[in-house]
Amino acid sequence: MNTQVNKDVKAIQELLSKKEYQAVYGQYAPMLQDMLFVQSFEEWLDFIQQEGALEEEPLRLYLSAWRGSCLLLGCYEGEASQKVLGWLKGRIPEALLEKLSGLPPIVIDVDELDGTLEKQLAPYQDLLTQAGFSFHIDFEDTYCAGTYFLWVGIQ
Repeated sequence: MNTQVNKDVKAIQELLSKKEYQAVYGQYAPMLQDMLFVQSFEEWLDFIQQEGALEEEPLRLYLSAWRGSCLLLGCYEGEASQKVLGWLKGRIPEALLEKLSGLPPIVIDVDELDGTLEKQLAPYQDLLTQAGFSFHIDFEDTYCAGTYFLWVGIQ
């Protein structure tokens, strides 16, 4: 995880310890909306007063997606090819991106046979590996039915 995420986690934890809930929401509302499905400060306030804290690992993952380090994909995302390819642009060589765009679509639906992200990305992973890159997938289900976090790196 990057240094900005570490700073964000520390800032959020400090603000929560001081019960400065408005400040947390004011600075991190889009991330909180993705993580907790809260659509207003009132919903955030209800959540945090009941829970008292945010679990650190999910917080780190959602902050990483919010900061652009990884791509957040839902378990019922459906057709996600363009979202994945768009996110990969600038992270891998253009020639490799073109090869990937010729592969079958990525359709994520965990209730379907082979609908998990891992299964959907298998052909993509093969091409990436041949080129010296790889996907890493984290799965998180603390605050929802499940969310994937897709990372790409050099092997």
